[in-house]
Amino acid sequence: MRLILVAIFLTGCSVESHSSNQSITVFAAASLTDILNEFVKRFELENPNVKVHTHIGPTSLLARQIEQGAPADIFMVASPEWIDFLHQRDFIRGSTFRLAGNSLVVMGSSTMDVLTDISELANADRISMADPSHVPSGVYSKQALQCLELWETIQPNVIPTLDSRAALTAVISGAADLVVVYGSDSALSTEIKVVFEIPESCTPDINYAISILSQTSNPQLAEAFLFFTTDSLNHALWEQFGFSL
Repeated sequence: MRLILVAIFLTGCSVESHSSNQSITVFAAASLTDILNEFVKRFELENPNVKVHTHIGPTSLLARQIEQGAPADIFMVASPEWIDFLHQRDFIRGSTFRLAGNSLVVMGSSTMDVLTDISELANADRISMADPSHVPSGVYSKQALQCLELWETIQPNVIPTLDSRAALTAVISGAADLVVVYGSDSALSTEIKVVFEIPESCTPDINYAISILSQTSNPQLAEAFLFFTTDSLNHALWEQFGFSL
């Protein structure tokens, strides 16, 4: 599926004022939790008669839930491949729009020394990351470590988690020594810090995307929310939350 890059200047994103008691449900990748909450707050402020419900989780699991009939209006993903998955099964309405990009970092305890070389990652006994078999954060991390020729070495020490937030929690709780996560996750806790930034040359092309689902019960409201998140006036918000454009 073609990913549409958007730079939209809109003056009419709000839902018509005579509309009342409307709602939509957004399924979104766990790494979008904080910025999505901000978008929802601002959208509802502009549209006081609208309620936006959110359902957060790993992109891959959410896609399966939608396939199995879970009611949702919008899908915000950490990998467009899962929108393609649903598009092939006729669950996507219209086009797919790119939201933002991201980076990858290695994080550890706030008292840990920074890694002078990524090869030092092999010294860690327990490395958490989102499940690299299907969760986008983990898939991207595996690809980066393969590029760095480290994956086969560290794979036995990898602790796969449900999503990127669970991977962070593993280090915060002491269940893991290091974690490979998105750069946008780096400011979520003062208990851990970035100890290494994955070089851009080995960072996969990370693309967040959004689509309206074919089963939406309110396509007008879903479209309004989609354009609200992709509006170029909100570019600074994406950057504020650690994403790239």
